[in-house]
Amino acid sequence: MVSGGQVRSDASNVASYSSKFTSEISGLSGSWQGSSYDNLNSQAQSVAAECLNIIKSEMESFASACDAYVEYKNYKTQLSEAQSNYNSAVSKNDTASANSFASQISSYQSKLDTLKKQIESDLAAAASGKIEAKALSGVDTPTGTTPAAVLGTTGAIRGAMDWAIAVAADDSHGYSQKTRWGNPNYDCSSLVISAWQAAGVPVKEAGAGYTGNMKSAFTKVGFQWIPGNVNVNDLKPGDVLLKPNSHTEMYIGDGMTVGAHGDKDGRNGDSGGGEISVAKVHNFGWEGVLRYVGYDQTQEEKKDETKNT
Repeated sequence: MVSGGQVRSDASNVASYSSKFTSEISGLSGSWQGSSYDNLNSQAQSVAAECLNIIKSEMESFASACDAYVEYKNYKTQLSEAQSNYNSAVSKNDTASANSFASQISSYQSKLDTLKKQIESDLAAAASGKIEAKALSGVDTPTGTTPAAVLGTTGAIRGAMDWAIAVAADDSHGYSQKTRWGNPNYDCSSLVISAWQAAGVPVKEAGAGYTGNMKSAFTKVGFQWIPGNVNVNDLKPGDVLLKPNSHTEMYIGDGMTVGAHGDKDGRNGDSGGGEISVAKVHNFGWEGVLRYVGYDQTQEEKKDETKNT
């Protein structure tokens, strides 16, 4: 999983870019100076500062979740050791040692429960940023909306990514093709399908059930199929990388994907943290990308095509 330190480093880079942007606006001179320039400069400074504060707040919440997850995994390892020691003590009728290990188990479980709540709270906070900003032209944007170019993604795309990342952070979910619909595990296709379904896009109702029918189902409910080799530089957050009848993952930006990769130990859950995880984009022989463009937009495109025929 991404480290909290890496996220905080990225936040510093965001601050640097914002400072550079406002400096460039302030650096305009000559005939550009005047009331229009003053209005532009003032609003640019305001928007940049507001967006930066929210971005930094969201990234700090995510960094906190990453730090808590490291603690969570450590305590989970200690809990497993305490349970093993407890069972051994019981088998030897060593009551004193068994009671001691039982106390450790209770303590570790309590810490795990607390950390899990913290992670869920931090992830929710990281996804909650909203901006009420004015465009540089002075035209109000809808209240509560977040400029996609500034904060990345919103709506269903953001919801699908947040859901999948949260599942990857929760080690009670691992990889399985037998218990693949969150009971408690997922495989590659059920993870991606469930993420979009949870975000309000009815891919299941459209017939999505595995990698072999995802393309036909997703394109019925607002996705565009982009065939061909996948170039990471062309990907957008939320893009579904697909090799039909083989594998799928979701791109989440910065060269990273979230996906279910394989069963490591034959047990429920993700004991090693790698069965469902965030990882760098890799070349899996992808045949194309499913990109969400919105159901209404897709419907309008179909209407236009009908008119032109």
